[in-house]
Parts: sequence; C-alpha cells; structure tokens
Amino acid sequence: MNGTRVAVINDIVTWATKPLNKDTHPQTSNVGVMWLYGMPGIGKSSIAHSICRRLHESKRLGGSFFCRRDDPVLSETKTVLPTLIYGLAGRFGPYRNCVAQALREDPQSTPQSTSGELFVNTLKTLKMHPLCTLVLVIDALDENGEPATRRLLLGQLMDACKQNQWLKVIVTSRPEHDIRSFFIKNGVSGRDLSQDDQARNDIRHF
Repeated sequence: MNGTRVAVINDIVTWATKPLNKDTHPQTSNVGVMWLYGMPGIGKSSIAHSICRRLHESKRLGGSFFCRRDDPVLSETKTVLPTLIYGLAGRFGPYRNCVAQALREDPQSTPQSTSGELFVNTLKTLKMHPLCTLVLVIDALDENGEPATRRLLLGQLMDACKQNQWLKVIVTSRPEHDIRSFFIKNGVSGRDLSQDDQARNDIRHF
C-alpha cells in the first residue's frame, strides 16, 4: 500500500545505491550483500518488489529473481544465475559482450549448465566497470532449491561482490538455518523486518 514501509525501503535503497567504500550500514558486510529476513506474511516480497521498482527507475537494477516453492522453474536454484546474467547483460553492455564472447569460445556451454562459472568468470574479465552501483535482488530464497544448492549460490554471489565493488546483492528469505548460518559466517547479520519501528504507523495508516 502506498505510504507504508517507507522508512525501510528508503533505508535499503540508500544503502544499495551508495558506493561500497562509503557503506557504514551495521547489518551488511563489507562485500556489498544485504539480507532481509522475517516470518511469512511480514512483507518481504512486497518490499522486494518496491525496491526493484525504485532501482529500475534509477537504472540501478542489475537483475532480479523471485523464488516460488510451487513453481517448477522459480524453485530451481540452477535458474537463478542465468536470469541474473541475462538482466545484468541487458543493463551493462560491456558485461553483455563478455558473456557473448565466453559462449562463443565454448559452444557446448550454456548459461544453465555453467551459470556459476560463467557468472563469476565473466565479471573477472570485465575491463570497464559501471559508473554507478548495480544491484541484484533475490526474493524468498528459502523457497528455492535445497540447503546445499542455496549455500553454493550464495557463495557465488558473495565471490562476485568481493571482486566487484560496483555490484551489490539484496536477498530476502525466512530465517532458515542454512541461510542464517551462511550469512553469520560471512559477517552479514541481516535485517529482521519484524523489528521495523514504523510498523505501528503503517498499521494506523492502513
């Protein structure tokens, strides 16, 4: 609803569009990753959609993926990175050229079969970087894949952000053990949406 969750969304968008060397947000890591978590119904997906809209309007959205447990495509971990590669390639021409070159050099490979390697390696080969931060958004990660495949995906995203300070990632999920433990191990404490101080005002507004 218009006029709700404004403070949370503004705070996240401000972090997402700020250069990494100026990031002092206590709930993120120094590698450009933010984790938003909460129980079902708290508004994670609504917030993610609003963030994507704001980032798209400012041309900062590198790509997005909205997971769904009951969808055979959106529940598969192997479909996440190809979707993000496609989005990032559409936003940033030099990255698109790197992806096209990598696929030409190995005609047997596809984004689906080598998505992790393709994603990380093409970012490594970039000689030009965007002038502003680009952001990848993954919503409801807990509804995608299994703990092992989720950890692998998060590791690949973390590696990409470590190597590219212009790239940031926002992940939303329930506080599942495998996701929480990964982020704690990598220094990301996360933001608990149930602790939103503005919730009472939003309910009153509604």
